[in-house]
Amino acid sequence: MSLLKTYILDVLGCKVNHYDSRQIVRLLQGHGLRLADSGEAADLVIVHTCGVTAAAVQKSRQSIHRLIRRNPGAVIFITGCAASEELLAVPGKIDARIAAGPGWIQLLADELHLFSLPNPSFRLPENADELPAETFGERTRGFLKIQDGCDANCAYCIVPQLRKKPRDKDMDAALAEAEAIVRQGCKEIVVAGVHVGLYGRGKEYSLSDFLRKLTKIPALERIRMSSLHPAELTDELLNIWSGAKNMMPHLHLSLQSGSAGVLRRMGRSYSPEEFSGAVKRARAILDIPAITTDVIIGFPGETAAEFEETFNFCCAAGFADMHIFTFSPRPGTRAAGMPDAVPAQIAHERQQRLMELAGIMKENYHRKFIGRTVDVLVERAVNGECSGGSPHYIPVQFPGAENLYRTIVPVKILSATKQNLSGAIPDA
Repeated sequence: MSLLKTYILDVLGCKVNHYDSRQIVRLLQGHGLRLADSGEAADLVIVHTCGVTAAAVQKSRQSIHRLIRRNPGAVIFITGCAASEELLAVPGKIDARIAAGPGWIQLLADELHLFSLPNPSFRLPENADELPAETFGERTRGFLKIQDGCDANCAYCIVPQLRKKPRDKDMDAALAEAEAIVRQGCKEIVVAGVHVGLYGRGKEYSLSDFLRKLTKIPALERIRMSSLHPAELTDELLNIWSGAKNMMPHLHLSLQSGSAGVLRRMGRSYSPEEFSGAVKRARAILDIPAITTDVIIGFPGETAAEFEETFNFCCAAGFADMHIFTFSPRPGTRAAGMPDAVPAQIAHERQQRLMELAGIMKENYHRKFIGRTVDVLVERAVNGECSGGSPHYIPVQFPGAENLYRTIVPVKILSATKQNLSGAIPDA
């Protein structure tokens, strides 16, 4: 059997998948493998798949086909949410499939040991699920996964079947990992999970307890959170958000629909009014927070009137950004068997209307910062031009030197578009 020396890793999907990918990199590099150079055929190909929608599975399939063509003779591993053959059938030989779920990283390590490795003696820690990702290279932002799994069982979602029951990372281990990420030079950490608001449920600790400790880590300049359920945005959590300078004023609250009837059919456990209440509480305590959301258009049975309810709700909410999807039935979910499918053309037309509204709201939100000075974490500095993110997660561009990379710079905003903000460093 030939020695595996080089690898290629392609990652699809969410922040949790991207965190997982750093665990995979640590495992491969621990075994002595190196990333294949550009244009070099790799010995091992790993595609870390996404299974949240049919479109995501198709993208995963396309990635596998492309990488097999470009790396003839390579060992092929499929990992992640769409790794099972039931979800992702592809022609040809697949050497291993490791689906997301408890113990997946140990299963990947076991599969690797069936091949010749430069450093076969490398072993995972005893609790392999808590292998810290830590390594984010020269990036300005690192991901910290504190939770995995979900049991919400929304009608359209396959994730609880793929990621399995909710489970937390030990708080001390998570905090130690955050400190390691900061030591690498990352100024910003995104706290991630499949359903991060479940962290600490039924335990002697809570998400608020964890964030309170996280905010006190020296040199951690910025903290962001992944998606929260509206009911999880408690007053205690908002008080931490408003009281800690390194908690960024950006909240992603997943709406899915502004129609009470559609929300009931989706199995979402809140009403439009409860969602509005969470938004109002956030705006009452935070400085023009960026409230972003997800919306699914064309859910089975969605009537023209129910779509108008969603459209009007979003208009009134004034979201800073929206991720808008047309409904895609996932085999194995309750929604896949629901009657009254919305015709594709109608769903597309509704999506386009909502996307136009989203663009208007986004530009209106960006324009609120004209004349303000905002702190920008510089993520790119090339040829006298810098760009990075504001506390409100808006891209900002401005003239600046290359040595500003990975620093936080005050920038006075001079103009705004739907895409970004533009400005200049104020004169001293």
